[in-house]
Amino acid sequence: MRRRHVWWAVTVFLASVGGCSDKPAAPPGTPEPAGPPIATASTTVADSAPGGPLDGDRFGVTPGTVWRGKPGEPSWWWQVEFPQPRDIGAILQVHGDHPLARRNAPKSYVWQASTDGTDWHDLDGSAVTDERRTFRLHRLAAPQRVRYLRLSVASADGDAPALRGVEFFADPKADVPFPPWAVVVNTTGDRTVPGTGSEFVPLARSCDGWDHLQAQNVWLGDFDEALLAAEPRPLCAFLSGNFKDWCQQDRGHWRGVQEVLRAGRLPMWAACGGAQGLAILAEVGVDRPWDCPHCRDPKAPRLPIYTHIGHTGPAGKCGTYDACVFERGPHNIRQVLADPVFAGLPREFKAPESHCGQIGWPPEGWVLVAAGGEGARTKTQCLRVKDRYVYAAQFHIEMAGTPEVSRAIMGNFLGLAKGWGGYNPAGKPGDPPGRP
Repeated sequence: MRRRHVWWAVTVFLASVGGCSDKPAAPPGTPEPAGPPIATASTTVADSAPGGPLDGDRFGVTPGTVWRGKPGEPSWWWQVEFPQPRDIGAILQVHGDHPLARRNAPKSYVWQASTDGTDWHDLDGSAVTDERRTFRLHRLAAPQRVRYLRLSVASADGDAPALRGVEFFADPKADVPFPPWAVVVNTTGDRTVPGTGSEFVPLARSCDGWDHLQAQNVWLGDFDEALLAAEPRPLCAFLSGNFKDWCQQDRGHWRGVQEVLRAGRLPMWAACGGAQGLAILAEVGVDRPWDCPHCRDPKAPRLPIYTHIGHTGPAGKCGTYDACVFERGPHNIRQVLADPVFAGLPREFKAPESHCGQIGWPPEGWVLVAAGGEGARTKTQCLRVKDRYVYAAQFHIEMAGTPEVSRAIMGNFLGLAKGWGGYNPAGKPGDPPGRP
């Protein structure tokens, strides 16, 4: 077994954030064990280090700040030996080796404890069989006195597991500070992450006070209540646009979004196809068939709430848009209700567009807060759930073209999400928009 000693500064950091300085009672005059925690691993690739997760940099992915196991192994483990036995009540882990997505991360794993480094037992409540999160806080039912802790990984997403940060807390109910983070949903149906939607992150970080916002880009099918409810809980979600018409979508991939929307516990901003998706879920749901203007039976439309702006010729086949009228580039948006997400903007402002489809009307429980301005053909530009900070915007604040407007809207939205409490099962109704 190869051991790597972590610098003494690690001990100071862990004491400040995780209680690594907790000490059991000892008789007077008993010498105190010296030295920092010792990190080891079953295997380690050359550009990583077992001590990386203990260096105090939760989110770094540079060489030396991450532990990566060797690819091709049937299983892996990473462990820490404390200088003396201590109580463990909670464990925070940040895994994967990409700053915006789960890549090369533990998938099926459990935390194990030992007093001698030989006999190990699983920590109840720490086993995960299908991990989908980058950030995970495990709270044990009761503190466990341990000398050694081991993350035992049975399988990984990618070539091998990677671990960026680990922190330990003595009290299962410890207040664990964690920076705001957002779930960014790629609604295209592509499972590859990072992918579409990542553009929201640099925009958010460009807003005053939000430069340290963290994020996890997930594919559509992974976004559901279970993903959000675990700690640390997210501040908000962003939903990307997409490229397929609605008759071609896999409705099952949208079931989790429907669950989140109906629960109403998370502020959300959805753009273009993501916005259309929220309106469709609110109006029709995933259990009834969907159509598009190309294949629609005009006498029995399945998704009348979704239309195209117009056509210059025969509609053609589903998924082809040659005859569709598009709006591309900055267009005028007009506020029809005074909503705090548009605070500081004139009643009519420009924002980037890139679409040929549109939402016909606000579903029940939603209100229209912005319509097309002068020269715009899209009538429904932004909807909002009346008593929640959930927005469906046809335009793209995440695209280039109107940086000051995009930054203003993003900053306002992040402030609203923070004020509401992020993912918040106890959140009270938000103030409805008023007259401009």
